[in-house]
Amino acid sequence: MYMDKFTHCNFELVDFMEDLVRVFDKTGLIVYTNSSMKKFLENEEGKFCVFSDEDIHKNDKNFSSLKCVAPIGHKEDVETELLSVGERDFLVKSSPIFDDKNEYWGCIEVFRDITEGNRLQKDLIKYQQMIKNDMLTASDIQKTLLSKLSHSEGLNLEYKYISSDQLSGDFFDVIELPNNKTCVYIADVMGHGISASMVTMFIKFSVRMLIHGRKIEHPREIIRALSKEFSKLNLEMYFTIFLGIYNKATCEFEYSNAGHNSIPILFNKDKNVRLELSGLPISWLFQDSRYSVGKAKLCHGDCVLFYTDGLTETKNKNREEYGEERFFNVVNKYKNSLSDEELLDKLVKDVSEFRCGIQEDDIALLSMRVL
Repeated sequence: MYMDKFTHCNFELVDFMEDLVRVFDKTGLIVYTNSSMKKFLENEEGKFCVFSDEDIHKNDKNFSSLKCVAPIGHKEDVETELLSVGERDFLVKSSPIFDDKNEYWGCIEVFRDITEGNRLQKDLIKYQQMIKNDMLTASDIQKTLLSKLSHSEGLNLEYKYISSDQLSGDFFDVIELPNNKTCVYIADVMGHGISASMVTMFIKFSVRMLIHGRKIEHPREIIRALSKEFSKLNLEMYFTIFLGIYNKATCEFEYSNAGHNSIPILFNKDKNVRLELSGLPISWLFQDSRYSVGKAKLCHGDCVLFYTDGLTETKNKNREEYGEERFFNVVNKYKNSLSDEELLDKLVKDVSEFRCGIQEDDIALLSMRVL
């Protein structure tokens, strides 16, 4: 700012500003305050240093209670992040004033009240912390539920679960049925976070209710009933699920697929078989879907490996997907030399070495071997 000499008319524009404004001369004396500053001083006596118009015109009032933000004589704009005065917070900018000879005359300071913005920011931070704490609690609950797979006599069950976020949309469960049967399924919910994790809880408790409460023991009927229950929620979400029931008396494994494109593989030391079966995802869009049933005879040593697409869709630095071929190659290479737990560890390690960057999707692996 340039000026010939100090007069009130030089500051008519700033007098109408909502921001608080004050002016120092080159000796550090306050020579002007705008109307907003005067009004504030009436309510905050002593905070900025109180003075009268007479004092201002005499230029004899020392600035003592709150010093100028910029050192007197500083010839560049200076902006501070925050200055607290009483219960108010201000963002302050100090700019030099030069006379017509381009010599330093003094400086002008503008105080912008950001108290309300800071309060909202603090409230937002507090709210975000509450959400974070809730998510951590929900994550602990979800992990606890996943870690408590039912023991099933005659079967060896192993799993690996890697979430891309605190809360996951991948889920699996093992449920013991009457008549020497075991239900095993894997599900993948659209998205991540709180909503996806809530749907996984819905799946877990709904499937158990359908089996133990309604006594439904057929894969296709369980999925159809699950679809009807989910449609009652009116959620614009969907999930896929591959569900099978193993009959230990007949060694028969019956299964149905609701849109789960990561087809489980049945393998032993001599063979690898994909349990191919089509079906639509469970969604409010497909309420009357029909589901097929597949059957496989399991023998001693046979293993069914369930997984989600977070594994096969993992990308490397060239944005190439890990893919099913690499997945099958690892299984073929190590299925006869590693235990089931070691094989799952090997798959997780291999896909981690392949991946470039952060993990973008959840990964779930579940193996069921006939003993």
